[in-house]
Amino acid sequence: MRRMTILVVLLVLATSMTWAGETKPFHILLVNDDGVDAPGLEALAVVLHADPAYRVTVVAPTDHQSGKGSALTYQGEIAVRPHGSVGGAPAVSVDATPATTTRIGLAFVLAEDPPDLVVSGINRGENVGRIAWYSGTVGAAREAVLAGSTAVAFSLQLNWADPQPNFKDAARWAKPVVDALRSQPLPRGVYLNVNIPKDPASIRGYRLCRQGLERPQVAGFDLKREEDGVRYLKSRWAPAMGNGTGSDTAALHRGWVTLTPLSLDATAYRVLPELTTLFDLKAPQEKEGEASLKP
Repeated sequence: MRRMTILVVLLVLATSMTWAGETKPFHILLVNDDGVDAPGLEALAVVLHADPAYRVTVVAPTDHQSGKGSALTYQGEIAVRPHGSVGGAPAVSVDATPATTTRIGLAFVLAEDPPDLVVSGINRGENVGRIAWYSGTVGAAREAVLAGSTAVAFSLQLNWADPQPNFKDAARWAKPVVDALRSQPLPRGVYLNVNIPKDPASIRGYRLCRQGLERPQVAGFDLKREEDGVRYLKSRWAPAMGNGTGSDTAALHRGWVTLTPLSLDATAYRVLPELTTLFDLKAPQEKEGEASLKP
């Protein structure tokens, strides 16, 4: 009997040690702006789902939502539908913008099972420099951080004259970034914007960069036709050349995977001292005969 008791105790201790040694899979919420059926989303889901260190849940827009930035869907009902799996991971689609889709993923779909990291992408087309302000891919990551999570956005540079995105190899380059963020989370209020060169075979490595502010080569509108006084325009755009020293735009064009930390706080701190005189304002005086605005 005593031997049986000792054996049971040893089994319990062994089981407890096994449980203690087990590592809970790192939970990733995978979102994007190209839609739930986008090949870039699937490529990233495949490479992450294949690693037992990760558990992936996909929550993505029902259709293509590029260029929506941080726009929100808030009028009317929002449909959330089961979508089977994407790259082996369970998925749902949402009839909303990328930012709203991300918020729904965090506040509704995974409200009782919060992710450790929100991953957005892989976007079809680069999101370096000024483009990051308009990107739905980056906007989804930004919304995740606004909601209190940590996030990273991935985009793949394209040859816009003949776009042939290689999302499979791009996902291979994205994976080490996610691995690094699993080991060392980003500071609070910061999200990472990652851009991968169009030719993975010629990538030189990873480079930490600032956000470029170079103007695009082309940004305008062409008049295509006019009918009954209505003018129909077509957007015309080409990305910046990337000549800014130390910028993500320049580094991407030189073959580097760019890592650009972005902050929620857009305050221009460096000019605050310069503006103290300009905004040393006095309260406006009431003119005689005017009714007071004070309660």
